[in-house]
Amino acid sequence: MVLSACSKPHEEERKYALPGSLCGVEVAPDLLSPFLPPGEELSVKEDVPDGGTETCELFIDGKPGLFVKQIWWREEDSIAEVASVQAMVGTGEVSSDQKYLHSGTGAVGRPAGCVDSDHPQQKLYTVIQVFAVGRDDKSTMKQLITDYTTTVEKSAACPHDVVSSSR
Repeated sequence: MVLSACSKPHEEERKYALPGSLCGVEVAPDLLSPFLPPGEELSVKEDVPDGGTETCELFIDGKPGLFVKQIWWREEDSIAEVASVQAMVGTGEVSSDQKYLHSGTGAVGRPAGCVDSDHPQQKLYTVIQVFAVGRDDKSTMKQLITDYTTTVEKSAACPHDVVSSSR
């Protein structure tokens, strides 16, 4: 009994429910768990600040926890270049297919096949940033960015046609 009580200290201290989606993109709550600290209340702020960027910010008791965004970026830039200007991502480890870069506190992914006439010569990227102090889990971040990016690939956020039906 003592072992089971000690094995999940973060869950016992967490008074809020883990979300099952981030800005409408489904995610497994167990993949978010390592990055969200104990606390009383989780609040979410969604925004579309500019040029097709969408952000979803999770706050725990009013403090920054985890931020996710979808952003259109110059197609000539590498994933490492995109990651280099994202807070909390760091240099990270790049996947062999150059589709993902992840560290313990952040990641960047590139959904395949996303094209949009509103964003010519740009690629869609997904970004995850952990601002909660002391939350670092490289293997879970790798799975989270992979799952999140794959779900975005299959969503309306990733248009596959440049031809508009209004033409």
